[in-house]
Amino acid sequence: MHVIFGGAFNGKRAYVEQRVRGRNVQWLDVEADAYILLPNIEVIVVFGVEHLLEPKSKELLEKMEKWNEQAEVLVIATEIGRGIVPMEENMRKLRDDVGRFYQQLFTRADSVTRIWYGISQTLKGDEQIENLH
Repeated sequence: MHVIFGGAFNGKRAYVEQRVRGRNVQWLDVEADAYILLPNIEVIVVFGVEHLLEPKSKELLEKMEKWNEQAEVLVIATEIGRGIVPMEENMRKLRDDVGRFYQQLFTRADSVTRIWYGISQTLKGDEQIENLH
């Protein structure tokens, strides 16, 4: 499993689209889609994970590990833990919950790439640092 994370609108999706070009890909929005895989999929791209709360995030993590046995799993994760701490209690809780989920996700991932303003940096895994144009 490979996690690609970074701030909103920093080029995560463009990085993934470039990486999966020409392959049989299924995009899964965890907020909207049912977790049913199509046949003959080479790559599963999971996005929207920053909107899930417990226990759904734990269930999704288990599913992604199983999917990773049959296809390459790429997870696009938007960083929401930086910057100003929200005043609203429910938003602070979401931020904390997402942070804990990301810790589990990043630990279980084979590789982790941070995208910052279109530039990729591999933080975990064997891949070399790549530059997006």
